[in-house]
Amino acid sequence: MEKAGHRQKKGNPMKQEGAIHMPICQHCGRKWSWKQTVRTIFRLKCPYCGQKQYESASSRIRGGVFILIPIVMLPITTWLDFSVGTALLLAVITVFIILSLYPFVLTLSNEEEPYW
Repeated sequence: MEKAGHRQKKGNPMKQEGAIHMPICQHCGRKWSWKQTVRTIFRLKCPYCGQKQYESASSRIRGGVFILIPIVMLPITTWLDFSVGTALLLAVITVFIILSLYPFVLTLSNEEEPYW
């Protein structure tokens, strides 16, 4: 259904160009804001309809890349001979950046999906 002057895009919303992608509830179809996503990131309950949502398998795989960042940083901080305090500060900043960006790669599903 088209609204006056607006064409609805078809296909995977994560692959549409030029748009900021936020999670969309698979039950009610409403788009979550960044703030709503961060608030519900560990329980994934829709702030609109209250239905439990699950992280899709593809989203879990993309999110797994974020886990690699601190692991890669450990040998780099050792190699560059950073102090423990500096390494901890970098780790905290990295975790904050990862949690801030995570809502943009999160896609939701109505049911828990296997990785394969």
